[in-house]
Amino acid sequence: MNYTLEFGLEAVTDDATIIARNAEEVDAALDRIIAASATFNHNPTAFVLERPRLGPLRFPDHGLKIDVDPERGAAALAWVGPGYDSPWMTHSDRSVSGASLHKDIDSATPFPANAAITLDQLRAAVHEFHDSGGHRPTCVEWQPTDGW
Repeated sequence: MNYTLEFGLEAVTDDATIIARNAEEVDAALDRIIAASATFNHNPTAFVLERPRLGPLRFPDHGLKIDVDPERGAAALAWVGPGYDSPWMTHSDRSVSGASLHKDIDSATPFPANAAITLDQLRAAVHEFHDSGGHRPTCVEWQPTDGW
């Protein structure tokens, strides 16, 4: 099945809902997200439109939250979805000196240093998220986290 991603991008330089149906559109969405990263108002998020939505407010049953530090070549992800009782964030054995990555930009809650992944890993994970219909990508390592 082909899935459709909806990216929410809220940045001073680019404020949009971006729809991506294929690999080229996912790459174009990531290019926009990376280009706008210095001016994020909120973390960009991705959802699969074909997945269930819950409750009267129709919240998605899953999600992928992104932060990017392109100057350091780093990113971090948080994921929530079916089959797991709590959210997860990326895990890496490499630290990126000076990287500024936030799990929640609004509250200035940082990702820990061991959540940093490369921009290539970010792309691979978002493509896998798309191709799998919103499941947690297996191409990166994960660690539990205490909040979305």
